[in-house]
Amino acid sequence: MRRLILLIFALLTVTIGIAAPPNVNGPKSDPKVTSADESMIQIKKQLIYELEHGTISKIYRNTYLSLTSRMKADGYLQESLTGSYRGEFPRTIGGYVSLLFETEDYMRIQRSLEFVFNSMIRNHLAKVPHVIDSLKILGNGSFEQWFETEDEIDGRAHVVMAYARFCLKKDRPDFENKYYEIAKKEVMSFLDQPYFYYINKSNFSCNAIHLVFNCALEHSREGRMWSAFDLLTQSFVGAAAQSMMQLAERRNDTELYQYLKTRLEVLKGGVDKHLTRVVDGKKVYLEMRLPDGNWGRPFTGMGWLCYGPVAAQWEPLDHQVLRNTIDLLKQTLYINDELDNSLKYLAGEYDESGQISKFVIGKGLGWDIEYCRQEGAYDKILECFKFLNKYHADKPIYLESMSFSGGKWVKADCGNGEQSVWWCWAIAKLRKDLGLPALN
Repeated sequence: MRRLILLIFALLTVTIGIAAPPNVNGPKSDPKVTSADESMIQIKKQLIYELEHGTISKIYRNTYLSLTSRMKADGYLQESLTGSYRGEFPRTIGGYVSLLFETEDYMRIQRSLEFVFNSMIRNHLAKVPHVIDSLKILGNGSFEQWFETEDEIDGRAHVVMAYARFCLKKDRPDFENKYYEIAKKEVMSFLDQPYFYYINKSNFSCNAIHLVFNCALEHSREGRMWSAFDLLTQSFVGAAAQSMMQLAERRNDTELYQYLKTRLEVLKGGVDKHLTRVVDGKKVYLEMRLPDGNWGRPFTGMGWLCYGPVAAQWEPLDHQVLRNTIDLLKQTLYINDELDNSLKYLAGEYDESGQISKFVIGKGLGWDIEYCRQEGAYDKILECFKFLNKYHADKPIYLESMSFSGGKWVKADCGNGEQSVWWCWAIAKLRKDLGLPALN
């Protein structure tokens, strides 16, 4: 009989795509507990089981070990394990540091930041580069280090945000003092022309939009860079400015503190006025605003970029605006799996005509998991786990993206740094939320 019960349990596990924890019913129900409460208790038990013993547990453990073991002694973090991308992408450091805060790995946080800043100093770079390669010391004492200086202001803001938050978290004056002026110069440039479309008392419309312009927004849409006023950039610039303002206050740097305080308020006003719209009576964020002759055509498609405030851990407006935004986004993008109608997943984006791009982006899933955790929507997290269990169990390290093509799901660049760090960050926070240690 025991073998028969175990066999039935195994078959059920395969059918629903996720293992149920042992003793799932527990003690007798409390009559004061509603059926909805009991359902949520069971969902949390399933999540805990999966985080400790299931496919998600294995992917998380392997990916975290990959992200920490691949970092060299000097802090260099290789972006791709497959060769899809060369070098290190400094924008990844924003998510890497956020993840390592959860696991309290402060040594790697410091080294990762030192590598970016030391590379800037070594190569006389005025701003954080788009890509940096590893350092090669030559026999004659000179060095070689390839870099790419595409101006991605959101990527630059990732690094400044991470630096400031680390300095606020850990008292390491030698490290803080060595790189403070670099970070200060960067954050001041973010909120000044030519990036920030603001001049005090200017009458020109192009200066009145009060948003940060990204001339090289790295987007999945059409597989190209975009030039736009986008929500992701405002979020990370705002997060960098907020953290640097707090650091400036601690250091009695009145000049920087006042500068950032004033311009953050201007930025929030710009987002409120020019990067939102009203849908069914509710204010929602725009994904981006595309420059035209008057710097301002609202783009009404939606996608993973709309999770910018979740990733940056900074919101320019009241939290209800983000709730409205994600609710609207999911009306179109939270859809049934093409191969298994019992599964749902979060598609990457839809365009202004409502056409859905049927792919998932790794960091987008991570940001949605974190958003759902904050909102208590654990059932949606469980749905995500079921989807990954079915289509990711064959790969031990987390994916960059997965697209539905030729009648099947195809994964790309497993181990991708940027995508992996944000997903692992969300899993670490979820584990702690459910009473587990950040690492399994």
